[in-house]
Amino acid sequence: MGPDSRPSVLHLIHSLEGGGTERTLVTLLDRLDTSQLRHRVVTLRSAGSPAAMLPDHVACLALHVRARSRTIGWRIAREARRTRAACIHARNTGAWHDAITAAWACPGLRPILGFHGFDNGTDFTRRQRWLARLGWCAGGRFASVSVAGRAQLVRQCGIPSALIEVLPNGVDTSRFLPSTTALRREMRHDLGIAQDSFVVGTVGSITPIKRLDLLVDAASTSVNAVPDLTLVIVGDGPSKEAVRLQVQNRGLANHVCLPSGRDDIWRMLGAMDVFVNCSDTEGMSNALLEALACGLTSIVTDVGDNSRLVRDGIEGIVIPPSSTDDLVRAIVSLAHDAGRRRAMACAARDRAASYSLPMMVERYDRFYRDLVFGAAGPPRYLARGKPASLLLTAATGRTSLGRPVPAEEKPRSTHRVR
Repeated sequence: MGPDSRPSVLHLIHSLEGGGTERTLVTLLDRLDTSQLRHRVVTLRSAGSPAAMLPDHVACLALHVRARSRTIGWRIAREARRTRAACIHARNTGAWHDAITAAWACPGLRPILGFHGFDNGTDFTRRQRWLARLGWCAGGRFASVSVAGRAQLVRQCGIPSALIEVLPNGVDTSRFLPSTTALRREMRHDLGIAQDSFVVGTVGSITPIKRLDLLVDAASTSVNAVPDLTLVIVGDGPSKEAVRLQVQNRGLANHVCLPSGRDDIWRMLGAMDVFVNCSDTEGMSNALLEALACGLTSIVTDVGDNSRLVRDGIEGIVIPPSSTDDLVRAIVSLAHDAGRRRAMACAARDRAASYSLPMMVERYDRFYRDLVFGAAGPPRYLARGKPASLLLTAATGRTSLGRPVPAEEKPRSTHRVR
């Protein structure tokens, strides 16, 4: 057989070990149409054990970078040339710099800067805003998993909305299903939870931005009104010991269960009565989508696309971020109104159908095909042998000496956007 003539898409990510972003990528690559495009994964660090779950036709190159490197973008560019890559999709802000560098070093490689949310803070840093502008001037496109993320890119980074594609996450509604009575009893038994408990739970990485301290505080107050309350926090992360210590200090050892992250999340969700997402910031929460698909009433903070997934009073209750009092009121009200919970649970399952996994795959397929084979002309400032100083000037509006660029010399995008 001759060489494969299909162009490829490179997916650049720190590692396949992690949370929802990484799991979604592995799931997506297993289902994307490969008749016209190939897909390759490049990890900046080690690939991790999830690499074994990639389909055979998706190769994975692990670069094992230990610290920030000036040359890593050139190594990625060599891989792009070798695989005839048409675009490189940086999966979240930590990979933006290297994707842009690779695009500069490999003429014809178009960067896609993906935005999934923040690991720390709630706003783009100065460096991230600068990279966004640089990526725009390099002819890049942007992909956000949430409508709120697109609005933030426009508002804080000045990126034209037409250059930002919203690609919502999807959930496998054939795998995540409402719990049966038998499964509910089994999981509560396995977790050591009384069968008649009112179980409030959450799933995800245990990091400061998830505000699980808020959830523990709310549980501490709620047990006064709901004595049979049990809180289940499923996951691992850097803040887990701090959460465990907080539970002990609040005297909640008999009311809180802290199992580690598991592969059978759908079974863990089956033990819960109410799901809580009380993060300070979100893009589009995979855990929340899975909870909806399992028919769980949810309490969510009004951040990211939470309030688009959970409409207040329909699929659950939407509360302001960082408000313990509102969280307590929501928990207590749902605990005392089983009929309302059942109605919201039915609506939740219906809502999940709007974010199914096949719909997500179809959106990504269309996005990549349009970008590679569409009518968009070559971007004016895509680096074709141009010095990095030109891209710097284009992004900042100033020359390398810090002088403003004359108005007639400032870059203007001339390529068409589909």
